[in-house]
Amino acid sequence: MNDPTGLYWVCSAASWAALGFKLPGLWREPRNPMRWSVCSTLFLAGAAMFFAAPVAIARLNAHTGVPNIAAPVVYCLLTALGVSSHLLITYWRHPVERARPVALRWIGAYSAVLLALVVLFALGDPRVERRTDFDTYYATTPATGAFIVLYLAALAVAMTILARQVAGWAAVAGRPWLRRGLRLICAGAVCALGFCVAKLLAVAARWAGRDWDTLNTEVAPALAVVGLLMSALGYALPVGGEKLSGARDRLARRRAYRALFPLWNALRAATPAIVPPARVPWWDFELRLTRRLAEINDGRLALRSHTDPAAGPTARRLGEEAGLTGTELLAVVEAARLRAAVTAKAGHRTFPPGGGAECAGPIGGADGIGELDWLVQVSRAFAASPVVRASTGEAHDPAARPEADLSPAHHRED
Repeated sequence: MNDPTGLYWVCSAASWAALGFKLPGLWREPRNPMRWSVCSTLFLAGAAMFFAAPVAIARLNAHTGVPNIAAPVVYCLLTALGVSSHLLITYWRHPVERARPVALRWIGAYSAVLLALVVLFALGDPRVERRTDFDTYYATTPATGAFIVLYLAALAVAMTILARQVAGWAAVAGRPWLRRGLRLICAGAVCALGFCVAKLLAVAARWAGRDWDTLNTEVAPALAVVGLLMSALGYALPVGGEKLSGARDRLARRRAYRALFPLWNALRAATPAIVPPARVPWWDFELRLTRRLAEINDGRLALRSHTDPAAGPTARRLGEEAGLTGTELLAVVEAARLRAAVTAKAGHRTFPPGGGAECAGPIGGADGIGELDWLVQVSRAFAASPVVRASTGEAHDPAARPEADLSPAHHRED
C-alpha cells in the first residue's frame, strides 16, 4: 500500500465525525458511563488511525528524537481501544451498579498490559525507524517481538468479545436502525480481528524464516480501514438513521398535507362554517395538519343530507368496470359521494336521511396515520379520478365541477 496517510486520516475523520453524533447525548447525560464508553471508543479509534499514518509516524519520531516512538503510541492507543470496547460491552450488558466492578477489573487488566507494552518497548530499544513494517522487521527480536505480540493479542481478545456480544444483540434488537448499527459494529470488530490475525501470521512467518510481509503491510491495513469505517458508521447509524427517518416522515406528512388540499378546498367552499376564523401559526405544521383533517371530516358530516344515495353504487360499478379494487376502489366511491354532495349542496338539493350516511372506506388509525393515508387517497380521487367524474356526470361537463365556481383566493393552501 503506497503511503496510505490520506486514507488513514479520512478514516480518522470518519471516526471523529461519528463521535460528533454521540457527543450531544454525552452532553445531556454527562454521568452516563455507557455514553462515555462509546465516545472514548470512537475517539481512540480515530486517534489510533491518525497516528498510524506514515506521515504522522515520521513527524512523531522526528519531534521526539526517539526512533519508532510512534509504535508504542499507536499500540497503546489500540490497546486502550480494546479496553474501551470491553467497557462498552460491560455497560451494555449490565446495570451500572453491576457493571462498575467488572469495568474496574478490565481497566486494571489492560492497565497492566499498557505498562508491559511500555516496558517491553524500552527494553527492546528498536533504533532503526520502520514506518510501515515495524511488526515484521522486529518480530524476531525478543523484547520488541513480545511487545508486538502482546498488543495484537490484547486487541484480538477485545474484538472477539465485542463481535460475539454485538452479534447476539443485533439478533434481538427491536429498532431497525439500532439493529443495522449493531451489525456494522460487529462487522467492524470482525475486520479488526482479521487485522490482528493477519499481523500475527506475518510475525509467525518471520519466526519460521518465511516472508509473509504482505499480510502486515497490505492486508492488515486494508482490514483496519474497512473495519474502522464500518464501526464508525455503526455507532452513528442509530442516531443518524432515526433523524433521517424522522425527516422522511415529516416530508411525507407535508406532501400529504398538500395532497389534501383539493378535497379540503371544495368542502370549505361548500360549507364555510367548518373553517374557524382563527388562523393557525404558519410554523406549527402539525397543528395545521390536524386542523385540516378535522375540517375535512366536519365537511363530510355537514354534507350528509346532500349525499345522493345513487352516487356510491354508480361509482362502485364504474370503478369495478375500470379494474379498480381494494382501498383504491373504496376511495373512488367515497370521493364520488363527496363530489356529488358538493354539487347537490350548490344546487340546494337534499336527500332522505340515511341515504349517504355510511363511510365508503376505512379511516382508522388511533394516531391519525391511517386516517391521513385514507383521506389522501380520497382527495386524489376527488381531484383527478375519471371514474369519479364519470359517476357524477362531469366527464363532458367541466362547468359542473364543484371547484369551477371557486374564486382564485380560495385556492391558497393555507
